[in-house]
Amino acid sequence: MGKLRRKYKSLKRYIQISEVLVKYGFSFVAEKLQEKGYIPRFVLRIDPLKEQASQGERLRRACEELGPTFIKLGQIISTRRDIIPEEIINELSKLQDNVVPVAVEEVKKVFRLEMNTEIEDAFAYFNENPIASASIGQVYEARLHSGEAVVVKIQRPNIKYNIQRDIEILFDIAQLLDDHSDKKKPYRLVEIVQEFSYAILKELDYSMEAKNTENFKENFKSDSHIEIPSIFWKYTSNKVITMERIYGIKIMDIDELNKQKWDLERLARIGAKSFMRQVFIHGFFHGDPHPGNIFAVSSSKIAFIDFGIVGYLDKSTMEHIRRMFTAAASKDVDKVVDVLKDMDAISNETNIRRLKEEMSFLINFYYNMPLKKMHLSDVVKQFMAVAYENQVKLPSQFAMLLKAIITVEGSGKLLYPNFTLSMIVKDSIKEIYLHRLKPENMIKEARDYTDEILYGIKYLPKQIRSLLARVEKNEIVFKFDQTGFKIIERELMRLTNKISLSLITSALIVASSLIIQSNMGPLLWGVPVFGLIGYVLSSILGVGIITTILYNIWKQE
Repeated sequence: MGKLRRKYKSLKRYIQISEVLVKYGFSFVAEKLQEKGYIPRFVLRIDPLKEQASQGERLRRACEELGPTFIKLGQIISTRRDIIPEEIINELSKLQDNVVPVAVEEVKKVFRLEMNTEIEDAFAYFNENPIASASIGQVYEARLHSGEAVVVKIQRPNIKYNIQRDIEILFDIAQLLDDHSDKKKPYRLVEIVQEFSYAILKELDYSMEAKNTENFKENFKSDSHIEIPSIFWKYTSNKVITMERIYGIKIMDIDELNKQKWDLERLARIGAKSFMRQVFIHGFFHGDPHPGNIFAVSSSKIAFIDFGIVGYLDKSTMEHIRRMFTAAASKDVDKVVDVLKDMDAISNETNIRRLKEEMSFLINFYYNMPLKKMHLSDVVKQFMAVAYENQVKLPSQFAMLLKAIITVEGSGKLLYPNFTLSMIVKDSIKEIYLHRLKPENMIKEARDYTDEILYGIKYLPKQIRSLLARVEKNEIVFKFDQTGFKIIERELMRLTNKISLSLITSALIVASSLIIQSNMGPLLWGVPVFGLIGYVLSSILGVGIITTILYNIWKQE
């Protein structure tokens, strides 16, 4: 009986979705659903709207009418300029996450089931009128018995069930469209739905948002210009989050900010610098830094809220970003394309020659432009347009970062119309390099580098045995050119010597750093002698290795 009821509810939702799609001119999707028996034929007889509208506008209006799941899907798709046309992106970016609030009694019931207590018992004061009503939850102001002013975000009843049901339907629609579309395209709609499903299910877990908030607070604890709300875990769960209330002015409220006579350019710079820190120092950034999520607390302090969507940049992605910027700065288009290949962003259908031509034009256009005149959001948009035209599919976190850059610069322009991220690039680069040159960070980097080398050496015999076993089973065929054996042998010997010296140098650096940190005697000028000796030896070896490498490169040229 339960299965029949679920099937009936899904059928109702299939019909609702199909009716809206037909209404806004996407009847071809409904036709595919009808062919597969998901909906009855009468749905196709609905008359579409007579008014003229672009494809992007019709898609946006359809998402708004279909509710929370489709609004969220549209918002996530709007970050993918690399795979979606610009006209559709611009429309989906207008989607607003404001909906009619549900009755407070329903919200109180969710709180009671989550917290095993009544709202009236948990808080000394609770305003039953929500200060915000979004597609997933509603936000209320309250005060704890201990006196702290807080905001309480409570999930809408049954929202998780409704979203999961819609995701299942979206998977069916995506699969049908993939089966009847160009197989050579660099992405599949099912992959987009999978990406959306992963993101929305994380956003549904408020405890994850609470952890993200605490991580941000920890990262900016020593920054007097940034405020992040505290989390009150006693009244926080998967469906409820209680946090410190931030008193300030949303940066979209320019009239109120002007009344305060605050330096809006300074506030724009503070926000932009904090974002650069999030990306290049912490590798953990706010994924949705739009003006509604940023408050001006004073003339020299801003606050971030709503950490439901965040981006993570691992060591590998950070290295890809660094290499891409370095290659662009030296006008090395081949290297830019190599980085895209390393990111698995280039498909089999990408025309490499055309991609290099368009990248070369983009780099040369901006190369000699003064930083003050350069708008990074324009650069990002044009880079994403080149990616889209050449079937380059960027990793989702990288795409989220590029979208966040556009949003941050837009937020800055709202405060100060002449603002560009380029204005703070020099200061940010200096801060990033100073951060990397801190002794503790250099030691950590040396340890990581040494660990990678040692890991490779440790598992090399196992990999060789595996390779030999495959050769023994005739799974690998070798073709040898005997005339080149002596050259290969000589080059291998040189390579082995360089690797050995590099390992010894790395080990000396790590060991010397640990000795200096331990302050072990004997001391010379207040510094451990053995640590100094280790640094001197590693410097000599390092110079020797670098000299040998440069000499070999010079000889080859």
